Amino acid sequence: MSDKRALQSIIAADIGSTLTHVSLLELVEGTYRFVAHAETPSTITEPDMDLMVGLVRAIKRLEYITQRAFLDEAGELIQPVQAMGDGVDAFVATSSAAPPLRCILVGLTNDLSIESARRGCAAANVLVTDTVILDRGTRRWDNRTLNRLHAAPPDLLLLVGGVDNGPVAPLENAAHVLSAVYEALRRERRPVVIFAGNQEARRPVSDIMSPAFDFRVVDNVRPTVRTESLAELQRELADVYERVKLATLPGFRLLRRWCTAPVRSTAEAFGNMLRYFARRNELAQGVLGVDAGGMTTYVGAACGEQYHWAVTAESGSSYGTQRVLELAGADRVRRWLPMSLTNDETVTRLENVQLRPRGIPQTMDDLLLTHAVLREAVSTSIQTMRHSWELPGVDHEGETLPAFDVIAARGGSIVHTPEDGMMVLTVLDALQPTGLTRLVVDWASLWPQLGAIAGIAPLVAAQVLERDSFRELGTVISPVGVARDGDRALDLKIIPEHGKVIEARIPAGTVQCFPLPLEDHAVVEVRPSRDFDIGLGRKGMGGRAKVRGGSLGIIVDTRGRPLALPQNERQRMIKIQQWLGNLVGDVDWTS
Repeated sequence: MSDKRALQSIIAADIGSTLTHVSLLELVEGTYRFVAHAETPSTITEPDMDLMVGLVRAIKRLEYITQRAFLDEAGELIQPVQAMGDGVDAFVATSSAAPPLRCILVGLTNDLSIESARRGCAAANVLVTDTVILDRGTRRWDNRTLNRLHAAPPDLLLLVGGVDNGPVAPLENAAHVLSAVYEALRRERRPVVIFAGNQEARRPVSDIMSPAFDFRVVDNVRPTVRTESLAELQRELADVYERVKLATLPGFRLLRRWCTAPVRSTAEAFGNMLRYFARRNELAQGVLGVDAGGMTTYVGAACGEQYHWAVTAESGSSYGTQRVLELAGADRVRRWLPMSLTNDETVTRLENVQLRPRGIPQTMDDLLLTHAVLREAVSTSIQTMRHSWELPGVDHEGETLPAFDVIAARGGSIVHTPEDGMMVLTVLDALQPTGLTRLVVDWASLWPQLGAIAGIAPLVAAQVLERDSFRELGTVISPVGVARDGDRALDLKIIPEHGKVIEARIPAGTVQCFPLPLEDHAVVEVRPSRDFDIGLGRKGMGGRAKVRGGSLGIIVDTRGRPLALPQNERQRMIKIQQWLGNLVGDVDWTS
């Protein structure tokens, strides 16, 4: 379907592990606009339920909000729009409700190919559960490995190994063994097999495995010692996730029948939106996107033709809290708290969150703990993504992120935060941006659906994205450098289009905001001390720029990059209380 059909209305749905969102987009006076939104708890994890139950509930709520019918008496979607205005012309859906692909890596040695395969998996909703390392010098597999493979069949076998024109026999042997391990399983229960190894071994391995498996061949992830090639593997993993995990969700067949376009994974559709936004706005430094979900955390960076991304499977703010603890540890989670909790108390509270993943934080302590988890989930994904920017062997520890023109954040735990200041501090702590950055959020949980709509109606996606999908939090100024707390970090002058000029001297070690209303613009002049670089490539060099306002106006973060928290627990809590107080206002931390 294309824009030539003059679509009048579209329902766009995103079905997550925790929440299901639906939005109504319509042609209003010649322009496509966002009209209404509804959300309900997802039902995919409930006994004897499927994803359509939660989706239908959300659409019925949308009917109540708009006072229009979108479902007929049989519960079917009304398409196209009827003469009286009921129904819609198109329906699109994205989903992240399916669990990640469980993958076993099989490689010749624990060499660069295995590490490249891990990086490829990090860019998809894939959880590597086991790694089998084969010794070139022997054809024998130990019984423990064979029993392990047979006892818990994965969704996916990823077979890698060797540079192009390297040894073939060890990979043939692996193919024979893996075929024997799973030959007793029904074909539909056998794992998908992706071969991403030595190109000389493609045909013989395919001859062995393709008769018995869903067998796929992609480029060698490590064609030479100095070359890494992950693009084909990443595309194939995304396709397998959609076809193997999403497509087998209860209710998916009916969902697909309703849809005007193929159902896309939320991560892929969000990535499409980020790439489109960066190109359309010609962002010289690009956009950094964050999707902090209940089960999965996704980050993506788009600049020009380049796009880098990472997915941390089973790591999120509700269902994924256990994995966050496994990856980060309780110490790293609780270091973001402005109140005292022991490690045991932290773990216990997060276990309760996982038991009640759709619950809403009932106290300030619960909300702060959720945001501490968010910081670690996003930070882990950012570190994973950074390692894909260069070849292996490059040490990224201690480096700061490159500057971005825009940071775009989404996810229920972010958007549903009652205070924008708390939301902003969480994003700043997790991403530690540098330079001058515009900060926006997906207030209507709409961005992935717009990425999906772009495939059938690009004009709809473009107009709604620009006019209705962003909520502006403000412009962040984040100089890079280190100085003693209280020393001068920079002098700031804000010259608004309307209102009084603001001048301030900002000390090091703080984060604070200055008012600049939504839709207003101002010229800011920044003169940093010789300890700080505001993004111009040299410490002490000043500059000026025109910026836009937001709910928090202009936010200045002089805590330095990389951000270093005090080692003393009491001092650290006092600092975090001060930072939150500057952005949120007075809070009683003794409650």
